[in-house]
Amino acid sequence: MKRKAGNFILFIAKAMLVFVILAMFFIGQTYYYEQTLYYFWGNNIIILLYIAILYLISRIYNGFSHGTASIQEIIISWILCLIVVNVFMYFTLSLLVTFMLPLRGFIFILVAQTAFVVPMSLVINMLYYSINPALSTIIIYGDIEKLQIYRKMIAKQRKRFRVMGVISQHEHVGPILDAINKVKSVFFLDVEEAKLEGLLEYCYLNDKHTHVVPSFSRILYNAAGTIWLSNSPVFSLKKPPPDISAQMTKRLMDIVLSLAGIILTSPIMIIIALSVRLYDKHPAIYKQTRVTRGGRLFTLFKFRSMKPDAEDDGVPRLTAKDDERITPVGHFIRRTRLDELPQLFNVLSGSMSIVGPRPERPEIAKQYEEQYPNFIFRTKVKAGITGFAQIFGRYNTPPEDKLFLDIMYIETFSILQDLKLMLQTVRVLFQSDSTQGVEDDSTTALK
Repeated sequence: MKRKAGNFILFIAKAMLVFVILAMFFIGQTYYYEQTLYYFWGNNIIILLYIAILYLISRIYNGFSHGTASIQEIIISWILCLIVVNVFMYFTLSLLVTFMLPLRGFIFILVAQTAFVVPMSLVINMLYYSINPALSTIIIYGDIEKLQIYRKMIAKQRKRFRVMGVISQHEHVGPILDAINKVKSVFFLDVEEAKLEGLLEYCYLNDKHTHVVPSFSRILYNAAGTIWLSNSPVFSLKKPPPDISAQMTKRLMDIVLSLAGIILTSPIMIIIALSVRLYDKHPAIYKQTRVTRGGRLFTLFKFRSMKPDAEDDGVPRLTAKDDERITPVGHFIRRTRLDELPQLFNVLSGSMSIVGPRPERPEIAKQYEEQYPNFIFRTKVKAGITGFAQIFGRYNTPPEDKLFLDIMYIETFSILQDLKLMLQTVRVLFQSDSTQGVEDDSTTALK
């Protein structure tokens, strides 16, 4: 009963957040833009449009992802959401009155909304964790190396999980079931399929929060379609390739967006090019061979962020955490992702797409494929600037996890998903750990 009351209070707090955002927009519109006000039904349509766009963009940016995202990510998500929604409404209202409205009103609305959203998000976050304390958790594992990696990651989520212990899948079933009975949450890491099925059934029967770290086959199941044989469901793992209209739409989007991006960012690119050039008198553009669809090689363009002799030893390597090869200008453009702007020319030429798996260097891709043969499956589609692995992973994400993220993208492709990923990419620019390098003694992301 107490939990139901708490969840109701949480719902009221979230509804209040949305209501105040909407009220601030309407008050700002009334005060600054009287010419955009209409009769009763006209104003209602504007308000409904604002609510619809706010709902859509907040879902894309996961503004209400309390319990699964950090408070910093939630606040950044809401700020980006408000920017996108208010920019959309600014141009919509300007089109309705057939001239560009003064910006000061929307700047006031945005500032007021942000000043309210930040503390309100903190309050909602505190409410969430007071109602939903950390779950007592055990980890059932098959691979000791993977256990060490995931135990650290789970331990970092201390507001969500309280690890009470670990137990091997090779233990007798009795002690495993006893351990499950004592907790509310269970993680399964590389547990054999035959054992996993029985344990999942037991967890389901006993209402345990269950988390399974996927294998390659389970990633495919996640994206599988369903067919019916008489009254029996069957997973269908072989999806047809995108039809010609989807492929043409994706390519048209690439051309339009890359061309617009080049035009809009050309002043920034000129400044960066001059800064890189003036620092050490060497070329500003760095060219590197990468792998794309079907294993085809192409030349990728980036702004040079490292010293010109960074790989004079002939050993291809990823950037390390404290890499001395990075120049002062390079640190800034890497952290802000501005070093990737020249890749818009790769997209325009057709060697890359806006959305797709991140292209690897052939030498490093070969090393990954030796340990993870399925890694080559990432080249089923054209390489891209952004995608699942770039948004939900990191620069130093292990290759197996990067493979799983890219397969999820490939198997669930749609134009709408591409648009969603493009919007989500903006949030990555504000995550400082997204460009974190590999360990200083490593040349790849292999552990």
